[in-house]
This record gives sequence, C-alpha cells and structure tokens, in this order.
Amino acid sequence: MSKRYDKIIKEILKDVVDTLITEVIGLKIVKSTALETKLQITNEREADFILQVELEDGSMSLLHIEFQSTNYSKMVYRELRYWVYLTEVHGIQPLQYVFYIGNEPLTMKDTLSTKTTTHKYNLIDMRDVDCEKFLYSDKPEEVIISILCNYQQKGVTIFIRDILSRLKELVPEETLRGKYVRQVEVLSQLRDLQDEVSKEAEAMALVYDLERDVRFKQGRERGMLEGTKRGVEKGKLEGLLEGKLEGKVEGKREGLLEGIELGLELKYGSAGVALMNMVRVVDSVDKLEEFKNLIRKAGSVDELKDFLGKGV
Repeated sequence: MSKRYDKIIKEILKDVVDTLITEVIGLKIVKSTALETKLQITNEREADFILQVELEDGSMSLLHIEFQSTNYSKMVYRELRYWVYLTEVHGIQPLQYVFYIGNEPLTMKDTLSTKTTTHKYNLIDMRDVDCEKFLYSDKPEEVIISILCNYQQKGVTIFIRDILSRLKELVPEETLRGKYVRQVEVLSQLRDLQDEVSKEAEAMALVYDLERDVRFKQGRERGMLEGTKRGVEKGKLEGLLEGKLEGKVEGKREGLLEGIELGLELKYGSAGVALMNMVRVVDSVDKLEEFKNLIRKAGSVDELKDFLGKGV
C-alpha cells in the first residue's frame, strides 16, 4: 500500500475485516483474534492484518490479509516471504488474501511458478465486488467501504448520494457522522471521486463544521477567559489596556488549539493528535486559523505535516 494511504486506510478498514472475510472471501468464522503484525524476516516488515480464526466446523486457521492501492510487480514474492515466516512461527499454513483497492487496471500476478517453487495467494479486485454487499449494512463502518466497490449499475452521483444518505440514517449524531463522511472522502481518493463526494456532502449538509461544535466553542471561550485573566495580570505592570488586548489574542489562540486538537482527533485519530506538538509552537493566530481550515480539506496527515513544516 502506498505510504500516503497505508496508515489511514488500515485504520479505516480494521473494523470491517471480519465482514470482508465472510462477505467477500466467503469464510464463515465464529470468532477471530488479531495477532502481531510486525514480522522479523530479513528486515522487519509489518503486515496489514494477521488473524487466527475459528471456522464454523470448529477448525482453526490463520488468515493473512493485505490491502494494496498500487500494482506492486513483486507482490507474489512478498506474499511468499510472509507465507514461509508465518508457517514457521505458527505452525499453520496461512490463507493469504490481497485486496486490490487501487484505481489503475489490476496487473499484479497471484502465482509464482518456477522449476523448484510454486506459490499462489488469493487476489481480489474490490472493483469486482458488488457495492450492495456493504451499502445497505446497518454498520456505518461497512457502508463506507462500498465506495471501493462496483457501482456501475447505479451511476456515480446516485451511488454517492446513497452512501451519504445511508450514513445520515445510521448516524444521527453530527460529530460522529462527520467522521464517517471524512473517511468516505479519504477512500474516494482511491477512485478519483473526492470532488464528487465533497460536493454531495456539502449539498446534503453533512459536512461537520468545527466552528459549530459545542466543545470547540467552550474551549475557545474558556481559553479567551483564561487568556484575558493572564493579560489583566500582566496589565498591572504594563498597562491595563495592553494587557486586555494581549489576553484576548492569547485566549483566541488557546481556543483555536483546543478546537484544532478536536478536529485532528475526529478526522485522523491518534495520528492527527500526534501533530499537536508541532501545532503548539505556532505563534500566529492567523496561521492557526489557516491550519484549522486545512484540516477539513486535507486528504492525509502528510499534507498537514507539510504545512506545519514550511516554517509556520
């Protein structure tokens, strides 16, 4: 998976792996247990998902699942390395599945055959999967992955409206719904549909507005109050008027910081919150305002890092 998407995609898809196993792969599992994904082969690699699963007949199996957004010409060799390592460590020959979620025509090979070695893994192109497997689910985590599936019979506009309408039905709470809409936007980049998703979300008033969030407003007001108090104390020495002015500026900055942290958490989770150390060194209120607006538009944490790294 490309570096731009790997962490975001993995975070989004972790809640639907079991559904992919049952609905797409076709295995009926009773329960699954996630195993360590960091593998010490020659150099350390990290798999997307390694699961020990119990099937309906009571047998145990090992599943190794990867999500790939680009055509990696050596994928079959990577899968062979994983297969050898997992078989040696766990004593179980893993079932291997690679879900291709890219937009270019699939060109990866799923079989390696030489005079001495043969290996095959299961390669699934998500564009061949009927979107209705997930679109009408009662779980929003499953609805969002329908954006990666085959929607040709619906037409793109109707398809996107169906996804967003379904999320609106399932998630009435605006903040949480905003999180899922953002996740659809992120995944839609893999289908070159981000503009369409963004426009439809705004038209349906589904875009989460940070400025309207109660916690953001409370944080901004609290920050302004505390900042004003500090400014007043400083004003005793440098002049009351000057102190109040500085207090308001500092207060606005504190409120912005709290709102930005909330926005980063809602859209990017822990990866977003990790940026707060960089955000807090920004002194300019105008730059903080600009960054807050960028959170809504950015497609990845890397875009936000680039902004913060440009001498802001």
